[in-house]
Amino acid sequence: MCYVIITSGSLVWFLCTLVADMLIAAALVTPRWLLGPAQPVNGHSSVSSSQRHSSVGIYTRCKVMHQVGYHCGRFDLDGLATDSSVYPSEWKVAMFFISLGFALLSVTVLLTLLTCCRQSAFGKSIHNMTACAQVVSGISVMLALFLHPMGWGAARVQRLCGPEAEPFYPADCSIGISFYCGVIGILLTFAAAGISLKAESSNMRTRVRRRVEEGSKLVCIP
Repeated sequence: MCYVIITSGSLVWFLCTLVADMLIAAALVTPRWLLGPAQPVNGHSSVSSSQRHSSVGIYTRCKVMHQVGYHCGRFDLDGLATDSSVYPSEWKVAMFFISLGFALLSVTVLLTLLTCCRQSAFGKSIHNMTACAQVVSGISVMLALFLHPMGWGAARVQRLCGPEAEPFYPADCSIGISFYCGVIGILLTFAAAGISLKAESSNMRTRVRRRVEEGSKLVCIP
């Protein structure tokens, strides 16, 4: 019989996983890991609203250009094969790990929905397999957040933050919102892995089994 089980535990698990996935996606694509000092756009230094921050992410950057204005774009023109003087090696490895973590977490978003209809696959609990994948995802993104500061001594970062920039010391730069999105995403990912155990037990409650045995195809229990 085909049935759908929705409990408060499974709903919280899904929402926590989804929000974590969105935050990590934001950290991946936005160029706000490091923010440089404020610079005037088009030379209007007297107008505070015209000042913008040059910034850099894992593979994108935003830059104040006096002729063009404020411009954002990618600097990994050849992907991971881009010269290390342009794309630091530490950031290439960080890109690999955060992409791996994001891909795994995106799969678990779908698996959290699957658990509403199916509790096991190949003799294994889908909840447990999903929780393991979420832990691996969180560790992968954590490695990316550790590797990015290791590349702060690169010439690209020194041009943005000053010659004193070195690994784990951004000199005149500040940590941007993208980095914090990654940190919060990691915390939510590990939280989701823990919530999966609660979601599994809530799906196995006596009230749920009784409703299924009665023939209900949609079981919604808080």
